[in-house]
Amino acid sequence: MAANPAPARPDYARPPLGGATCTTNPALADDLLREGHRLGIAVVRGEPELPGRDASYRAEPGRQGTITLKPRPMAAKVRCMLISHEFIHVLQHLYGNLKGVPPLGWGAREDLLVRTGSAQEAEAYTHQNQAGYVLQLLKATKRPR
Repeated sequence: MAANPAPARPDYARPPLGGATCTTNPALADDLLREGHRLGIAVVRGEPELPGRDASYRAEPGRQGTITLKPRPMAAKVRCMLISHEFIHVLQHLYGNLKGVPPLGWGAREDLLVRTGSAQEAEAYTHQNQAGYVLQLLKATKRPR
């Protein structure tokens, strides 16, 4: 009897307490970018689609999307959280089987839900410092075909 093939994506359970964060290790940003490249996520410098934003993830139906990063100086910790935030949207897109961008079920701070009006955005803002966990999930993800 053949073994079950490994799933294309890991279990997107809520991030555990502790772990590597942008606050403690801002160099995680570069690791996230490398994993994104392995998964086929395009990362470009330019003006994000949403006005006033420093980054955006454009989810493409049926395929990986594109992260756009505004080229501007910022602290390493801020850059890391910005990149981690966008990769949470990548995980949401993968969780939605590249057809949508549903929340992962990690929960979000109430004030962020009110401010953003979006469960997906609030979830990404709430957990953007958890770059080590985001990286772990990306590493456990097979590249979509």
